[in-house]
Amino acid sequence: MENNQAPNPAKLWTIPFLMVILLNLFNGCASQMSYPLVAKFTLSLGADLGTASTTAGLMSLAALFVCPFAGLLSDRFPRRKILQISFILYSVSLILHMFVKTVPFLMALRLLTGIFFSVNSVTVMAFSTSFIPKERLGEGLGYSSLAIILAQAIGPGIGLALAEKYGFGSSFLLAGVCAIVSLIMITLFPKGDETVTPAVQEKKRIRLENLFAPEMLAFMLVTVLFSWGSSWLATYLAIIGDERQIAGIALFFTVYSLAIVVLRPFTGRLFDRKGVYVLLIPALAFAAIGMCLIGISMTLTLILVASIFMAIGQGCGTPSIQAHALNRLGKERAGVAVSTIQIGQNLGNAFGPMLGGVLIVPLGYKNMFIFFGLTLLVLGLLLTLIQFISEKRKSQKASA
Repeated sequence: MENNQAPNPAKLWTIPFLMVILLNLFNGCASQMSYPLVAKFTLSLGADLGTASTTAGLMSLAALFVCPFAGLLSDRFPRRKILQISFILYSVSLILHMFVKTVPFLMALRLLTGIFFSVNSVTVMAFSTSFIPKERLGEGLGYSSLAIILAQAIGPGIGLALAEKYGFGSSFLLAGVCAIVSLIMITLFPKGDETVTPAVQEKKRIRLENLFAPEMLAFMLVTVLFSWGSSWLATYLAIIGDERQIAGIALFFTVYSLAIVVLRPFTGRLFDRKGVYVLLIPALAFAAIGMCLIGISMTLTLILVASIFMAIGQGCGTPSIQAHALNRLGKERAGVAVSTIQIGQNLGNAFGPMLGGVLIVPLGYKNMFIFFGLTLLVLGLLLTLIQFISEKRKSQKASA
């Protein structure tokens, strides 16, 4: 079931692979400069906290419905062309945020942005597999995702700083510029890099397996839990800092990102050698501890300790699941492999803030985060066991 052989030292560090890293960086910045601002931006328009929480999740809600079809498009049509079109529309939608004056307009725009965000996020990762040897997939995805981590480290800080000094519009404008740079990067990729095979290009009837990988269901639900926690951090951490008077709480994202930068190459190589389960079980435990620490933290020091636990847990868990899905489904179904796992991420991102808006009043931030930490640990381990048993049975049938 798992690949326990030492990886073939196939060439990883090529010019196209370095371009993939840059593409991930600018695409990540476009998202990270804008997404963490949405709740505060909505509040500035006169909305209450519940409405702000709902608005923050709308982009992921739209992405949730688009994601399966984004995977289908990615597996059946040239990925370069898909990305060129979607990045044009994505940049326009981000820049349009500068002109938002009402909450309904913002809600509609977040839904629209979510469509293009979903197509980009699925297709970029599927496109990236063209330049990574299968034997080093975990390591390659680990390195390429470091660009996204860097974007997570600098994006929210830049976005918040620009919003405070020049207004929210400046942050959304720069996010749109990053999307335009991503478009330019796609255009500069060498020709002949498409991975769509003639068999896949054939117009065939759309089946469930073209939109969703049922064999990855349990792991998809684990990513729901991880992204649920991530959505609460992005939506509520700045508000928690204000409520508890914790200055510099944005350093959470910086320390979190730096920890992942250190860990990701190691965990990628470990994945290639030992498989997903060696990484995922401890990842769930560390993420659960991190969420509980955030719930009780009253000082910046404890918040930063929690960020390290979250980096070991959540920061390593979801990428390992994604690499596992790509390994099992192969490059021909890379689009559906990516979209299946991202459906889970979008579910958590979309409904996490909404559920948080309901739980804040009766539970408060402390009990809400502790409740989630325990939920993550128990359900995550159960789902991981279900996935393991399912894959073991399929392996036994295949070898029989």
